[in-house]
Amino acid sequence: MGGLAMRLSAPRKRRSIVGLTSLIDVIFLLLLFFMLSSTFSRYSQLDLGVAGVGSGSGGERPKLIMSLSDDSVLLLNGRVTELGGLDAALEPFLAEGVERAVIVPRGDVTLQELVALLETVKSSKLKSVSLAN
Repeated sequence: MGGLAMRLSAPRKRRSIVGLTSLIDVIFLLLLFFMLSSTFSRYSQLDLGVAGVGSGSGGERPKLIMSLSDDSVLLLNGRVTELGGLDAALEPFLAEGVERAVIVPRGDVTLQELVALLETVKSSKLKSVSLAN
């Protein structure tokens, strides 16, 4: 008999396709991880005036001029002062009633030195600080 021979074989198993997580999900998870693991710094503001501009008191000259040079020498009205002892050096001026000061950077003063001086002056009892060129 020229019959048909049927071959019964088990169907081939398909390899399961690995489902990849979508790229947006991976990015979201990374973003979430970095946001939760990082620390956020709070930056403070420094209120500065520009010397010679604004509503001054009739052109009155400031009685305190701070000069910061590029070799980290700080002068208060011409007298050499250390940044660490600035609070003590400001006491005689504050006793005289000085409320305003002008900071004059000289030479190539780094921004870090200038900000350190501004932070120290901000914590003092001076009411207004201007930055001159």
